[in-house]
Amino acid sequence: MSQETTYAGIRGEWQAIIAPLAAKPPGLEHLEPFRVKLETALERAVDITKQQAALAATRQELTKELKVLMADGQRVAAVLRKALKQQLGPKSEELTAFQVQPFRGRKAKNVVAKPAPGPESSVPPAEQTAR
Repeated sequence: MSQETTYAGIRGEWQAIIAPLAAKPPGLEHLEPFRVKLETALERAVDITKQQAALAATRQELTKELKVLMADGQRVAAVLRKALKQQLGPKSEELTAFQVQPFRGRKAKNVVAKPAPGPESSVPPAEQTAR
């Protein structure tokens, strides 16, 4: 017989052991306390499995609720940021107290001067290669 590794498989093995022993076959009466102990463990394992399933469902519901709550909170925070900019002004340094970056203008672009055209040779390029 293969070794079960899943909880469901192990519980199935336990049930397969308990069922024949519950009939109290002659000569195996001394195993009754162990059967009762295994049966109690099986019942408790089934109860815990049901609780886990219920908690998983609850966790999923709470995750959905949290997702909606976070989206609503983000929208409200965006509205507050805009209202602060409107009230205090977009350039106000007071905005930094609310973790809103004030508008400080654009940085000037670095204008790179184009190199002045160098002295051009009076000889056309085709003639230069012929020399």
